Amino acid sequence: MEKIKSYSGYLNVYKEKGMTSHDVVFKARKILKTKKIGHTGTLDPDAQGVLVLCVGQATKMVEYITDHEKVYEAEVILGIETDTCDLSGTVISENHRRINRDDFERILNKFIGDIRQKPPIYSAIRVNGKKLYHYARNGESVEIPERDIHIAKISLLKFSADTQKARIMVTCSKGTYIRSLCRDIGSALGTLGCMGNLIRHRVGRFSINDAVTLAEIEEINNRNQNELFFYPLEYSLERYQLVRATEQGRKFLLNGNKLFQWNVHEALDDFYPGETLRLYDGDQLIGMGRYHVNEEGNYIKPTKLL
Repeated sequence: MEKIKSYSGYLNVYKEKGMTSHDVVFKARKILKTKKIGHTGTLDPDAQGVLVLCVGQATKMVEYITDHEKVYEAEVILGIETDTCDLSGTVISENHRRINRDDFERILNKFIGDIRQKPPIYSAIRVNGKKLYHYARNGESVEIPERDIHIAKISLLKFSADTQKARIMVTCSKGTYIRSLCRDIGSALGTLGCMGNLIRHRVGRFSINDAVTLAEIEEINNRNQNELFFYPLEYSLERYQLVRATEQGRKFLLNGNKLFQWNVHEALDDFYPGETLRLYDGDQLIGMGRYHVNEEGNYIKPTKLL
């Protein structure tokens, strides 16, 4: 972490059970006395773990942090189906088939790689301009489209044949619903499934081992209101290649104009069409851009300036 004085950067917050992600943002705004705070991915109220807050200029980088790979530890409860796909909902069906550890561990391989997943109806995804949970609360039927997700790794941590509960660790892409995964694991085993406890261990490079609670943030703030521990704007953006403006290209970059080969030090041919890039003036991050190849030639178009 880098110690900086201004309220600008990322905060790796440990969200505790019983709080919504909005609650965390609201309380952080009060502690830091600033409205310019957003988060990079909702955690359900019963879930806990890493919730990355973007403060100040970092709010412009939300979409790039949200795109990161995530790691979850989840409890899978077999034999139960709920309307929310977790224990916060109403049980709508039960199945008493007994599953053993070997069968459970073997079925996990089915979910590794690029897969299609149907989100739970109690979610904030919009269908026909309306969030799914509005359909659920109003008792309206709606066709929920499947989505493409990627699960890089899934492993079994613990399994109890007596309680028909398991704990799994999942490394996955953005947009993955662990509640849906627990439901689908049960279905693949010929029974039912829902999610119990959920802990988010990592978002990109932001780890649960380094996360701080709101109480700890408030304590730090009270000790010295002008200095807080933030992660700098460049943190966890290493997946995006870096482009530095030349002296001649500096004005183009700062004005948000297209950058051609003579504007930058790096060779544009090293990038692929549509690639998102970090844009720098010397050692300072100026924003993000996208590489284009068309009838105008090869160029980078700044898409987000700080």
